[in-house]
Amino acid sequence: MKCLDTTYFVDLVRRPSAIRDITMRLDEEGGCATTVFNVYEALLASYAMNEAKGENIRDKISKAANRLEVLEFRYADALKAAEINGALLKKKKTVGADAITAAIAINNGCEAVVTRNKRHFGEIKDLTGLEVETY
Repeated sequence: MKCLDTTYFVDLVRRPSAIRDITMRLDEEGGCATTVFNVYEALLASYAMNEAKGENIRDKISKAANRLEVLEFRYADALKAAEINGALLKKKKTVGADAITAAIAINNGCEAVVTRNKRHFGEIKDLTGLEVETY
């Protein structure tokens, strides 16, 4: 199973052509997920804009998320995210909330995170071994 990062949903709204190929390939492979945290991040801005535009964005993201397994954010994930961020901070590297996505993916046995954010998830891969599939 592969875990879609927030960048996927941002591109779904802003640049759908950027995710067309990866979406077709993931559909063929099956077994995709995202995290409840990524859904939150993707939806957040839609509530700060005019109602019609925000509703359109929420509709697109909700339709996409409803086709996926949405992984919860649990206590064990918080511990793993803190471990990841702490280890990277020791090396003077920061990945912010991407550690949450990575922790949830790792704890749920995901084989990779699908993202446009090569830098943050590359740091996480080097530390944890979690594969990163970029588009």
